[in-house]
Amino acid sequence: MSQLKKMDTTYSKWLRIFNPYSTFPYKLSKSIPKFDIQAYKLNPHHQRVYDKLFIVQSQYLPSGELEDLRGQTDIPYPIFIKPRWGHKTASSKDCYKIKSYEDLEPHFRKKNMMWSTFLNAKEGMTDFVLVNGEIVYQLTYVYSEKQYGFADVWKHVSTDNVPPSDVVQWVNKHMAGYTGPLNVQYRDTIIIEVGMRFARSGMYIESTENKPLIDAINHMWETKTWMVREEIRIQPFYSFKCWSPIPVLCLLPQHVLDVLMNRFGAMNFYEYYFEPTGTHSTVFFQFLHRDFDTGMRLKQMIESLLLGLNALYITMALLAIGGYLTHRRYKPFLVVWIALTILSMDNSLNIIYSQVSHQKQFLF
Repeated sequence: MSQLKKMDTTYSKWLRIFNPYSTFPYKLSKSIPKFDIQAYKLNPHHQRVYDKLFIVQSQYLPSGELEDLRGQTDIPYPIFIKPRWGHKTASSKDCYKIKSYEDLEPHFRKKNMMWSTFLNAKEGMTDFVLVNGEIVYQLTYVYSEKQYGFADVWKHVSTDNVPPSDVVQWVNKHMAGYTGPLNVQYRDTIIIEVGMRFARSGMYIESTENKPLIDAINHMWETKTWMVREEIRIQPFYSFKCWSPIPVLCLLPQHVLDVLMNRFGAMNFYEYYFEPTGTHSTVFFQFLHRDFDTGMRLKQMIESLLLGLNALYITMALLAIGGYLTHRRYKPFLVVWIALTILSMDNSLNIIYSQVSHQKQFLF
């Protein structure tokens, strides 16, 4: 993976592909953990928050290890299954809504899985900043009512949003003595996941471009104190996710996306972001915009372009294979397929690697 990153730097520079994480004018300290495995190792006294089974059982939600359901056909469905340990997994891989025991059986071969009652409720998320167990700042993300499976269509980021009181009470109870960032995801008032880092590696925080806020967080991390007394407000914005009903086999070129983002006035941060939402569907792209209506139009355009591109890509492959096997004309279709593949390579190697790795869930 380290070798890939070295190659990607040269490759992206050659193709003039920009790094979306380099667009922020103010940056969080590099020593603040961006990933769960880092946070897990840094905080031995609070590692249990990465046990998702503990999280739901601390709220008395029916749940358990997936293996415990083997042979049990009388539990009420639907249920939700997912990997148990939050510091060992990323995105929504191996997360499924299960409607019957027959749907459940193929998943028993997967290790370290858990189940819980399916929560048919709106999701939300909050980034907290804690100092010695006390909440000193929060930024809450309000999710869309509509969802792709269990992924949001958009989320609204604003200082005016507040977390449910039950969530605040849980944090106060279970995070005593903790200092640092805390990301909490919940459905209605039930917490489903907790991580001792900010959402998306701090991307939303840095996208606020709010110097007083980022300076205060960096100072907190260095001194373990919170010196700000007045409220820090941000300019609200929306985060949009683009979704495909089929696996993404061919990518839109990065430079095409650059043109679209600029034309529609999107914020500086945007990137391919793969998040499976079912057995075949996936979120594939995320961008930020301050205007909801304009953002929705851009989102729908990207989704249509991607779906059309992949339909053409699959059609060309089938026609080329069919023509070759039946000794008919196939070279024109093969040429188009190769051309589309080359265009798809107009993306960073990290993105291409992420695309390929996330497709494995649809095959195995």
